[in-house]
Amino acid sequence: MDDDTVIREGLPYLLPELRVVLAVSSVQELLAARPAADVVLLDLVLTGTGRTGVRQGAAAVEAVVAAGRRVLIYTNERRREVLVGCMAAGARGVVHKAEPLPALAGAVAEVAADRMVITQALVGLAERRCWLPSLTDRQHEVLSARARGEAFRSIAERLFISKKTAEEHMSVVTAKFADFLRDHSPADLERELGLGPGDLLDPRRPR
Repeated sequence: MDDDTVIREGLPYLLPELRVVLAVSSVQELLAARPAADVVLLDLVLTGTGRTGVRQGAAAVEAVVAAGRRVLIYTNERRREVLVGCMAAGARGVVHKAEPLPALAGAVAEVAADRMVITQALVGLAERRCWLPSLTDRQHEVLSARARGEAFRSIAERLFISKKTAEEHMSVVTAKFADFLRDHSPADLERELGLGPGDLLDPRRPR
């Protein structure tokens, strides 16, 4: 779901390993079509066509998740509060449009398998110990390194562990962060981020 025609029509050719069953520009079109899809790839800003009254941002995520869909956000948005709000609304992950296409394909596969995907901006938020106090010291070491953009291979060599072990530590952290977002209300998250009431789920925030 994207208001950019090039992305809607181009992704099936750029990622032939994915079977695209429907390409739409609005939540309304998706809900009306009711496609048999494992993952909904959702842009956060859907007003590029000049239409008004379009559900976007966290409001779009909520509507699609309420219809029983797994949502993966595909966006240029980098404001942490917006991304956290969309994750709190039920999205399974975030991929930025600047990331390589294999990263997008991998994220789709992860979400289709009912796992979470978090981008580096959210990794930086998860690094706060007050948010995830249950992390072990090693998990926090791996998380801090990922927040700085360090590759798993480099982390493994520096910590004298295998690359697979470093990735497994990060998988546990991701699951704990996802649980944290599910267990805390938007109001709780707004207080943590120093935002005003309703900011996280305000569909006008992503522009």
